[in-house]
Amino acid sequence: MAKIFCNINLDFSKEVMWEARNGATRRTLVVINKCISDKETNTFEARLGYLDKGNHSFIFINAPKNNDNRILGLFLNNSYSYDVIEGTEIYSNYSLGGYGNSCSKFGIYTLGTILEVYTYKFRNTSSYFKLTENGWVNLKPYEIPGTEIQEI
Repeated sequence: MAKIFCNINLDFSKEVMWEARNGATRRTLVVINKCISDKETNTFEARLGYLDKGNHSFIFINAPKNNDNRILGLFLNNSYSYDVIEGTEIYSNYSLGGYGNSCSKFGIYTLGTILEVYTYKFRNTSSYFKLTENGWVNLKPYEIPGTEIQEI
């Protein structure tokens, strides 16, 4: 069964577990629970699916399959977006607009993926997250691959 790590706790007692839209006419991002449970967690076993239809993008959490041993990451962001620094993005979509051109984004990622999460108008240092076998880990900016320390 695929083990899924999410960067936030999801409430499995609800069908619509997470939703974001940046402006009345912008794309709506929705996470739908199809394997009903009564817990709130950020780690679960499931199959993931996605669908873009009209002005909506959906990620579905479905009942698990027995022969799937992958580790996947579900990343949900309702502020100022993010980009993949390293690794593989299986699916993502975004909703851009609203206050300060905020950008909500969500996606599905493979083990080892590193994401850079932005701040309002890039005024502060980004946050970095890596999907490990134990879940999403917050990295320090100087731990990011490709960072070259300037010797003096």
